[in-house]
Amino acid sequence: QAYLARAKIIGGPTLHPTAMQNALVAAIAVTLLLSPVSAGVARSHAFTQTGTPVERVVTLLTDLKEKLEMDEKVEQKVYDKYACWCEHTTERKANAISDAQDDIRSYGQTILFLKGFIATRASEIAELEAAIKANKEAQAEATAIRSKENAEWVSETTELKEAIAALEKAVTVLVEGSKQPALLQASTAKAQIKAIILALPAKGVKPEQMALLSEFMGSDAGYAPQSMTVQGILKDMYETFTADLESATQAESTSNMNFEKFIAEKTTQLKEDEAEKLKKEGEKAEAEQRLADTQNMYDATVAQKEADIKFFDETKVACQHKHDEWTTRSSLRDEEIEGMTKALEILTSDAARELFASAIKAGKETGMDSRDTGRDITPSLLQLDNEGSPSARAYAAMKSAAKDSRSFRLAALALEVRSAKAGHFEKVIMAIDNMVGMLKKEDAADIAKRDQCKDEYLNIESTVKDLDWKVEKNVAKIDKLTKLIELREGQKARTIEQINEVEAHMKAITAERTAENAAFMAAKLEDQQAIDLLMAARDAMAKFYKKNDIAMGPIQGSVKGVFAQQEPEFSVSADQAPDAVFSDKSKRKGESKDIVSILTYIIEDLNDEIKNGMKGEEVAQLDFEGQMAAAQQLHDDLVARKDSLESAIAKRGAEKADEEEDKTANEGQLNDEKKYKKSITPDCDWIIGAFEKRAAARTSETAGLSGAKDFLTGAAKA
Repeated sequence: QAYLARAKIIGGPTLHPTAMQNALVAAIAVTLLLSPVSAGVARSHAFTQTGTPVERVVTLLTDLKEKLEMDEKVEQKVYDKYACWCEHTTERKANAISDAQDDIRSYGQTILFLKGFIATRASEIAELEAAIKANKEAQAEATAIRSKENAEWVSETTELKEAIAALEKAVTVLVEGSKQPALLQASTAKAQIKAIILALPAKGVKPEQMALLSEFMGSDAGYAPQSMTVQGILKDMYETFTADLESATQAESTSNMNFEKFIAEKTTQLKEDEAEKLKKEGEKAEAEQRLADTQNMYDATVAQKEADIKFFDETKVACQHKHDEWTTRSSLRDEEIEGMTKALEILTSDAARELFASAIKAGKETGMDSRDTGRDITPSLLQLDNEGSPSARAYAAMKSAAKDSRSFRLAALALEVRSAKAGHFEKVIMAIDNMVGMLKKEDAADIAKRDQCKDEYLNIESTVKDLDWKVEKNVAKIDKLTKLIELREGQKARTIEQINEVEAHMKAITAERTAENAAFMAAKLEDQQAIDLLMAARDAMAKFYKKNDIAMGPIQGSVKGVFAQQEPEFSVSADQAPDAVFSDKSKRKGESKDIVSILTYIIEDLNDEIKNGMKGEEVAQLDFEGQMAAAQQLHDDLVARKDSLESAIAKRGAEKADEEEDKTANEGQLNDEKKYKKSITPDCDWIIGAFEKRAAARTSETAGLSGAKDFLTGAAKA
């Protein structure tokens, strides 16, 4: 109530002396109650100053205000220095964390690439090892089979050769025996034939042939007609064995050639596979070394990043706490200075000075009685009357709590307790209970509001980080697609330029070929026309000599058979008289012959020129067709490449448009989250920053109220 009165007095147009006096007392009481300067210090200063008590109070307040303002300036510099350190340190760490993220991303991509590369090389090496193993096994198997086949062939051919040799001997003996029957009657000859026949291999001999041979060998007779049959059988066997030997030898040769070709191919493939395996093993070892180095750098960067994040978070929390501490301290100091300023305004106004000069007299008033002056001046916050009474103890408890918590409402209630009449504390106790209940509700509301704000901040932070990451990815992908599109556009422009160059080249060589062909045809026509004219002139000159049967002899220029050969002329005797006749019709045939020879040479040269021109035209046409074919193929390839680039550009453009649309959506959501955070920040920052302070103040208020209630309840019961 006293504070309300003060507010009304300060804000009103006029000041009533009594109202001003009451307001002044209340203002000084509240200011000193909430000031860190104790009542004893105030009293000591008051007695050390000169002038009226009010002037002493003004001096104290002015001095205290100046000290507070000086404290504000000094501590502001301390705070600014700390804030500057916070700003630079957090910025430095944020940049370090950002750089570490970029490095980690780069290292991670390199690690993934190297792991994939190593896995690919390991798979390829395993395949090569399997191929090498299979190759060696195939060579070993083929060698074993070839060795077995060769051994069988050697055995078989050896047996066949022995059999053929035996057959040759047997046939020879039989043939000789047919000429000399006595030979077969000799026991030694028959035994020799028997041994030869018994040495024949069983393979290739028919049963009936063996039976006949056995019968022949078992006969005691001499030469018999059966010998001719035996000779036939042996010859047939000889031809069969010879054919078998030739066939086996041919098969062995073919098998050996195939084996050598197979071994050569396998050996070449084996060398290539082993060289490729060695190369890939080297690449794999190098990649593994790079992977180990990159992994070490990745782990070190991650550890450094985590340390930087931890330091950043701790620094941010410390800076935020320091900011909150400074904001609270500065705000309290501003409130304190404001209270003193208001008190000084009240005490130093002209009306107040005039009033104090008139109302306050020197010395201490004495001889007063207990009359009611219309002003309750007892609730002084500097001195307490009846300090042992319940109301005084309740007042003291509430005063102490108001001072600790800096609660104006508790100070006002303390004044109400102090002004209550003895024995009538029901309303005050009820007010205390209401205030305690209000404090509990306020505490619950603060807790709910704080928890809600923390949850909202956490959700917003998580959402913003996720959206920032998405936008960052959008920007990175858009940049990548933009660069890719620019690259493809550049390639497309160069391709179109190359297409134009090829088309211009094709047009140029076509025009050049057309001009060359036209020039060739014109030159050919001119040469043909010249030949026709020259041949007509030559025929015209030769017509006389042909008509008169004058032989001109061989014509130079490699033209054969144009005229008949002239008979040789013999020199005449010196005694012969000179001719005294007119010139013969053939007198000038020599000159004419020379002219005809020249014409013939020119004709042949022109004809050769036409031939060479036709040959050159053919070569030029073939070259032109080759150039046109190559140019057309290049043109088709370039057009196909341009179409492919246009398709790729369109596809990348669509992807970029989709990514930009996604980025716009993410940025919209991000802006919405930031706007929402901005809208709740003032309330949430205030409740989070002031929560502990408000809770401590409420605890102090509740304790003061509880103590005061105990005092008042005991007094009421008494």
